Amino acid sequence: MIRSAYFTLAAALMVPHAQIAAGAISDAPAVASQTATGIPLDARWKQQIYGFARDKLQHPAWGWTHSERDYLLASEIAAKEGLAIDGDVLFAAAFTHDIGAIGDFQKEGVDHAVRSVEVAEPMLLAAGFPAEKLPAVRDAILGHMHDKQPGSRNESIVLHDADTLDFLGSVGVARRLVVNGDSPDYAAGLARIGEFADKLPGRLVTKAAKDMAPRRVAEMREFLDRLKAETVNGRLP
Repeated sequence: MIRSAYFTLAAALMVPHAQIAAGAISDAPAVASQTATGIPLDARWKQQIYGFARDKLQHPAWGWTHSERDYLLASEIAAKEGLAIDGDVLFAAAFTHDIGAIGDFQKEGVDHAVRSVEVAEPMLLAAGFPAEKLPAVRDAILGHMHDKQPGSRNESIVLHDADTLDFLGSVGVARRLVVNGDSPDYAAGLARIGEFADKLPGRLVTKAAKDMAPRRVAEMREFLDRLKAETVNGRLP
């Protein structure tokens, strides 16, 4: 009954995109029994989703490497907090939460998290993901951004904090600068880095993530200070 309801919803919302997602799954290259960082791919659907991510989600800031870091950070936060999490839900949400921000999967005027849910749900079902766990995946995806309130489920909370932490530290600096676009200088990117260092720690929910944030913030501030010292009036050409 649940599976039928989700297929009906997918058909009503986005038949062409459901077909694209299913096709992408079937065309995804075969992968090994674990991810690049050793996350076990202990179910066929995980292998398919990971293969899809490696093949289709190529983006320097929002792509599969970011998803992999988010999964690892979320797992670490859960362990430190003593939070029980469903590994299937966390894996599915981590590797699909930014689909809607990448390439042809984007939809104008639609929040990328909402768009990610639209694409991910039929794709996960096509891969064999347990239908009864889809509401938890949806909850985690919709609440993953630092400017959103995470849902009440543990998977949503830890993914939110992991995604926020990945905007901080050296990796946060790299991600911010790589999406600076066609700007003639780095001013906007640098301003955003400073803003993230100031504001994002206050948006973390768990104590574990809050304890991890200061080192990352210090890295960002050190980068900005060193850059200012090495440039003319703090500006880059």
